[in-house]
Amino acid sequence: MKKTTFITLASVLIFFIFAAPSYSKGVYILCYHAFLEKKDPYSFTNEIFREQLHKLKNSGFTFVTFEDVINDKITGNKNILISIDDGNKSVYQAYYSIMKPMEIKPLLGIYPAIISRMHYAMTWDEVKQLSADGCYIASHGYHHMFLSEKYYNQEPASFKKEIYLSKKILEEKLNRKIETMLYPFGVNSPIAINELKNAGYKYAMTIEPRMESLPSANNFQIHRYLMTKTGYKGIIAHIIKQSGAAVAENSQTPSNNLQVNNPIVTEQKNTGNAEQISIIDYPGRIKKILSDNTKFIPDITQIKTNKHGKKFKPFVHTSKTPAELRNTNKKISSKNEKKNQRKKKTA
Repeated sequence: MKKTTFITLASVLIFFIFAAPSYSKGVYILCYHAFLEKKDPYSFTNEIFREQLHKLKNSGFTFVTFEDVINDKITGNKNILISIDDGNKSVYQAYYSIMKPMEIKPLLGIYPAIISRMHYAMTWDEVKQLSADGCYIASHGYHHMFLSEKYYNQEPASFKKEIYLSKKILEEKLNRKIETMLYPFGVNSPIAINELKNAGYKYAMTIEPRMESLPSANNFQIHRYLMTKTGYKGIIAHIIKQSGAAVAENSQTPSNNLQVNNPIVTEQKNTGNAEQISIIDYPGRIKKILSDNTKFIPDITQIKTNKHGKKFKPFVHTSKTPAELRNTNKKISSKNEKKNQRKKKTA
């Protein structure tokens, strides 16, 4: 082999070795919940949500759909997939006022128990319209319960309802196949994955803060970043830095406000056999991304009922304002007071 040929081949090999990271394929999946002017950690105002999207777009990212991901239609690693859990009513207006104008088709996790039943949730007609408009619909359980092994051992019928019945209802209502599960709170277990496969699911997403390299190492442990008020700036800064994207000068969010000081941006090794997140250690992990005074997820395996014997209900986003909630509480207190007065009279 001629010396010049050898040098050329060696140069090409070195180039591809050092350039490999820029050729890797991946997607950053962001997990949102509601777009409301609320104080809870998961609600963003429309203004802040819009700023986040423009920040990413101006930094060179492309917004992709879940179909793009599973059909291998994306290139590079500057890709963002927006996912939104629960089915809050605010999602409908945020889609048509913010996401659709930017040609963003989000992945929506819907749990049927609240659709067309609760005032803060979308109606079936709204979910159908979003589905028809290109939003990808996934199951988010039926009652939004943890898919842990303990829950399966204690209430196997209820556990299976989260997986099988949610899929059945969504398919009947939307007239489309449901092949993806967004684990409520990201909690999952080996038994959950087995049941998902038996039910015909092909994909499932947890909440583990990492870029999802493609093709996925485990279709039932797809990573997502949980977007919260206290963590979103660090997440966006981390994503921009990790992808090598330069912040555009016309970005709507000043770069000096971004601080990579959030524990959830720490990379974790991919061991092949993805770690299962248990109901016991999961709340502790998520607390890291919330402020110290924020109450998060109680352990349902230990808190089966409250002092009144009522079953624990997972966190939901109400569309009521604080003033409306105070008025509701006053009315309830007034009713209870009247009941107590009547009891005293009859005693």
